[in-house]
Amino acid sequence: MGVQVALTVNGEAVTRVVEPNPLLVRFSRDTLRLTGTHAGGDSSQCGACTVRIGGRAVKRCGLLAVQAAGRQVGTIEGLAAPAGTLHPKRA
Repeated sequence: MGVQVALTVNGEAVTRVVEPNPLLVRFSRDTLRLTGTHAGGDSSQCGACTVRIGGRAVKRCGLLAVQAAGRQVGTIEGLAAPAGTLHPKRA
């Protein structure tokens, strides 16, 4: 049975129906196709999956997608600048 998850990712409203238990890292990569932030090992140790949620750094591999419902999520793709240039945080 699916669960509707509605959140804002990189400033865009996103609503998807997902199984109740996927991690946010799998939801982001597999469902939303946002592959810029990596999934290290689903153990919350390396930090390769870190995103911004509500302005705080959070490891996606330790958070269920349903726990991010209603929140503002920022990924590395959200730091892209126009015309293919790097955002100052990525330069």
